[in-house]
Amino acid sequence: MVETLIEFFKDYGYWGMGILAFLSGTVVPIASEALLLIFLGLGMNAVGITLVATLGNTLGGITCFMLGSLASKEWLMRFFKIPEKRMKRADKLIQKYGYWTASISFVPALGETLLVMLGIMRVDKTKVIVVMAIGKLIRYALITATFLGVSDHFGF
Repeated sequence: MVETLIEFFKDYGYWGMGILAFLSGTVVPIASEALLLIFLGLGMNAVGITLVATLGNTLGGITCFMLGSLASKEWLMRFFKIPEKRMKRADKLIQKYGYWTASISFVPALGETLLVMLGIMRVDKTKVIVVMAIGKLIRYALITATFLGVSDHFGF
C-alpha cells in the first residue's frame, strides 16, 4: 500500500501535487501540507512544488469563493452541513476584516467557510484572490523552508 502511494506520487509529480492541492483547497478533506512534505521527501524541486501547491490550492479556494457568490447562506449551511456557530464566526471575521480574511483561508475547515462567505457577501474578487494566494504561498513556503532546514540539519 505504501509503495503504491509512493509510486503514485513519483508518477504524477507536479500534476499530482497540483490536483491534490486543488482538492484540498475545496471542501475535500486532504492534508496538502503533508503531501507537500512527501513530495519534498521524494526529491521534488522545492520552489517548483511549493508554487504548484500554492497554485492548486488557490484554484480550489477560488472554487469555494465562486460557489459562495452563487449561493445563499441558508442553502450552503444546509447543503454542506455547516454548523450555525461556524457560519456566525466566519461572518464576524469578514465583517471586521473584509477581504483580508482570505489571508487565513488555509486554516482547515474554517478557511473554506470563510471563502464561501466572502463570495456570499460579494467581497471584491480580485482582492480576495490576491490576498488568498499570498497567504497560501507564505504557508507553503514556511513548510518547505522548515522541511529543508530540518532535512539539512539531520541529513534526510
